[in-house]
Amino acid sequence: MLTDEDVFERYGDVPLAFSHYYNFVFIYKSAALDNGDCIFLQLGGTMEKVSALSVDVEEHLTLNEDADREFAYIKNSDNQVIWKHGEKK
Repeated sequence: MLTDEDVFERYGDVPLAFSHYYNFVFIYKSAALDNGDCIFLQLGGTMEKVSALSVDVEEHLTLNEDADREFAYIKNSDNQVIWKHGEKK
């Protein structure tokens, strides 16, 4: 597993684009990285949180700016989670 320090240093500024919305969660993800990893960021989780969010699907987010807001994780090319941050909603 990767450490938080490693992830934020290596992947913290990778742009995360809006992917989809499901069950009160907005999901952002990166393009596949050179090593096959993919970064995911989930915002929301409840009706109250979603109603308070302002989401612009044209705006990219990053881990350095937004990871503390909710739940983030990285999957490797084998679709295994290799890092998690926050609590999944």
